[in-house]
Amino acid sequence: MSRFELLSGKLVIFLSAIVIGIPLGLIAATLHFIRILIQYPFDLYRVTYEQWVHRVNLEQADMWTRHIYRMEQAKKEEFHNE
Repeated sequence: MSRFELLSGKLVIFLSAIVIGIPLGLIAATLHFIRILIQYPFDLYRVTYEQWVHRVNLEQADMWTRHIYRMEQAKKEEFHNE
């Protein structure tokens, strides 16, 4: 096998990898984008709903439960500020 055949073979493999890889990458990126586009509103709703339920439960809790929750939050904030 001559040097020219070796280089031309490598060039063919390189070009075919590019020709195959670019469209496959675009297809994968498009499918991922569509999945995220559909999934994001539902994730946002789920997180917001969980926060709202937590807030409502806390508002309906008795005085001592709210006090304990505030103390835990103060501890967390103190830990993060250090």
